[in-house]
Amino acid sequence: MAFGGYKFKGYKVVRANLATNTYANWCLLVHQARIKAFMESCALSGAQWHFSKTNGALSFESYGNVIYRVANGNGEYHDYLSFFKYGNEELYYMIATLGESYIPSSGNVPVFREAASFSSRAQTGTFEYGVKLVGGMCSAMGLNDFNDDGPFANYPSQTLACSSCCSDYVQTASADGSSVYPDKTNTQLATYGELHLGFATKGKDIVSYNTGIFCVESADGFSGLCDPNDTYGLVKLVLNYNSSAPSESNILGSYINNGYAEVLTPSGNRAYSTSTSSSSRFNSSMRLTQPVAAVFGTPNSKIPFESAYLTSTGVTGASYTSESGIFAKGQIKNELLSVNGAKVSSYLPTVGTTALGGNLICARTTTLGENGGMVLVGATARNNSITYIASSAYVGWDPSNPNINDESSWPELSLQ
Repeated sequence: MAFGGYKFKGYKVVRANLATNTYANWCLLVHQARIKAFMESCALSGAQWHFSKTNGALSFESYGNVIYRVANGNGEYHDYLSFFKYGNEELYYMIATLGESYIPSSGNVPVFREAASFSSRAQTGTFEYGVKLVGGMCSAMGLNDFNDDGPFANYPSQTLACSSCCSDYVQTASADGSSVYPDKTNTQLATYGELHLGFATKGKDIVSYNTGIFCVESADGFSGLCDPNDTYGLVKLVLNYNSSAPSESNILGSYINNGYAEVLTPSGNRAYSTSTSSSSRFNSSMRLTQPVAAVFGTPNSKIPFESAYLTSTGVTGASYTSESGIFAKGQIKNELLSVNGAKVSSYLPTVGTTALGGNLICARTTTLGENGGMVLVGATARNNSITYIASSAYVGWDPSNPNINDESSWPELSLQ
């Protein structure tokens, strides 16, 4: 595949610089920055994403009324939505900026189960099956159009769940439905005073940047699918590590995306728990494996890169990604996301460093140890331990893109 062509645009937003510093205005400003960066990235790359709904409550620039909003129980607007379509194809995308924090109302009620109750301060209501959102900067991609209320209405089939693009944990419930693990930190935009938000696009691939955290989304994100009957290449991967996630055989933190994944099964279902029966449980707590061919021992000018498989292997329970009982979804295409690893952490680059002549950018780097390094595929356990290596993930980029580690690359956006 041809590397490069992922054209980036980004903006900085600062809450203290709002003329009227209300929380509603802050949420709206964050949403405006996200949709502006996305559309301007598409204009640079030629990606055919365009606004598909223009009858929202709020207009934005020359695009029309492309901002939709949902009120909470107090009549306050903290949740904003915008909707996109890819050319004339039946492919849809939603950017959801959710200032509310949608966490189970009590104990062990997963937010993504059918008719699961939720509460967010003064708001109480019901979500449709398969929403799985917590709050903050969220998104979803699918093959059917969204309703105007997005995740707050009848949610479409053959569509990935609406979930965070950055720090909110998206693991499903346990096999018996007894527990769920939402990360209750940073689930609201109130925790941020300044954000750097941007997108790099190429065709149906979307790379988002949210203040140090990269997320990749694509309608055809795989170079190969493991189930021969599978035709659904939609994927979402958040390249982040959650230190408060539950332990699963002491290797939960040992993968570079740590379970932040969304895919469809070969039948088009969202790949997470559909019942409390382990035989029909599909779990989205999937990991990127570290291929053996991309591991190096000495840094030099010929560093290897390789695409990784996305698999639920190692997750507690019958965590199939296929109704046929297959654990792996497929191999991520290498121009969208490549990985490599080393036995010494210092050999790896820092986040924001470009590679392959600027056609890839380092999006995440782990360190050694059970809570940071990646398990080496094919490694054998010795003395009850697992061989770990330090790992890096790289996402699609372009040499013409600005240096995201340079503050001057981030013009500040004011509320419009």
